[in-house]
Amino acid sequence: METDIVIISRLKFIGKVQKGDKINVKYMFIQPDGIFTRISRSLINHDNRNNTLNFVRNTITRSFDIIVSYTLSNKELHRNIRLHIIKDLEQSKIGLLNLKDTYLSDIKFTCDIDTLLQEIDAKLLDVEQKNPNYYEE
Repeated sequence: METDIVIISRLKFIGKVQKGDKINVKYMFIQPDGIFTRISRSLINHDNRNNTLNFVRNTITRSFDIIVSYTLSNKELHRNIRLHIIKDLEQSKIGLLNLKDTYLSDIKFTCDIDTLLQEIDAKLLDVEQKNPNYYEE
């Protein structure tokens, strides 16, 4: 299982995705849309949008797991990390919307992204309602 730091870094990475960008999940870098990217993803690196979807889902899920696990701690460090993760989750929604735009012709993928965005909103609302002090700085 990935460390908390790796998950947080991946969450920040998702938030930086721009329209037209594709994520190379294996090597963790952005590929601009184009013929060379299509060839690379099809023939060389065997990457696809399903890998991307699994990557973002797992990252988001693990981010909420970290928030929950750090809730049990009274350390100021963990409180600050929770605040940063919450901000990063909000920022990740922008990257997810950009991914949705990249794969706009794939209705199933866009519906999966919409569902993930709704899940993020619902879970963030739940966190805020149960722990309003998470949003205090």
